[in-house]
Amino acid sequence: MTNSKNGKKTGYKDTTPYPSKLFKLFFYHYLISNPNLVKKETMADFDKLVNDKPVSENGGTEKKNTVLQDTYTDEEIHDVNNITVTIPDASTPIVVFFGSPASGKTLTLLRMIRFLEQNNYQVVPEALFRPQTDKHYTKMCAGLKDMAYSTYAPGGTDIISFMLVKVLDSIGRPLCQILEAPGEHYFDGHASLEFPTYINAIRTSMNKKIWVFFVEQDWGSNQEERNLYAQKICSMQGLISPQDRVVFLFNKADKHRHQYKPNGEPNKQVFFTNIKQQYPGIFARYQNTGLTKFMYGQYNFKAVCFSSGVFNRTGDGREVWTPEKDWYCQELWNAIK
Repeated sequence: MTNSKNGKKTGYKDTTPYPSKLFKLFFYHYLISNPNLVKKETMADFDKLVNDKPVSENGGTEKKNTVLQDTYTDEEIHDVNNITVTIPDASTPIVVFFGSPASGKTLTLLRMIRFLEQNNYQVVPEALFRPQTDKHYTKMCAGLKDMAYSTYAPGGTDIISFMLVKVLDSIGRPLCQILEAPGEHYFDGHASLEFPTYINAIRTSMNKKIWVFFVEQDWGSNQEERNLYAQKICSMQGLISPQDRVVFLFNKADKHRHQYKPNGEPNKQVFFTNIKQQYPGIFARYQNTGLTKFMYGQYNFKAVCFSSGVFNRTGDGREVWTPEKDWYCQELWNAIK
């Protein structure tokens, strides 16, 4: 279709979807037949009305509801303690990603998949982790590698609620299992220090465990929220086995480039000092004393600065994902190993 301008045809093509054309045509004739409503309205106003942002927001809500319904049974929706998981491999260590909502656990997992596979490891999802009623989990298992290597950050219905992946060496021997679970099951913004039944079941399983606690400098709306999250971390620390290993992941370090060294690497000591101040007590349990302190240092945990990458939002609301350099992943993998 071409339009006329000053008696000449232009190259403009109307790409409006057909249903929107019908709606606009109906609305246009309705207003023409009611001149009091027209006033100074133009076709540009119709475009704004038809294509306004609330439509996409409703679409986003519908996608989230679809994920929720496909993930949980009615019993699980009504009570988080009804959620069931299965870990068929009771001997391979489990790496538990412990973090609040939007802490970056999913992107860390996807970034690590890229890194590990590029270094001759195999990463495979554990299909039996969630029951067959969880259609979303089945979909995520099938599409996990597509998400890991996508140009875009996951969003919409590509949200990982649960995921258990097994990391194998080049000849197929299992090295560890990495567990990702919904952030709200670790911290929902409230002062409750309890955890859902399935998390307690994982905590008490026979597998050796490495707990990766996600903390981010300046995270949250205020210090009070960080205090609550710190209390939740300390609560879990009081429950886990003394034989479990602990890693603190200072995530999204790239947001604080002024705390980087001249060689381009984050200054871990500066991040540590700021995190210690913003999340009171999370390191206290792991202080060494006496000869142990002399031989192994002040703390008996690993600390890692991490960044999954840089994200740029496109006009359609997606985020282009540019992965950060492998150095971050190597640091985390060394801490886990």
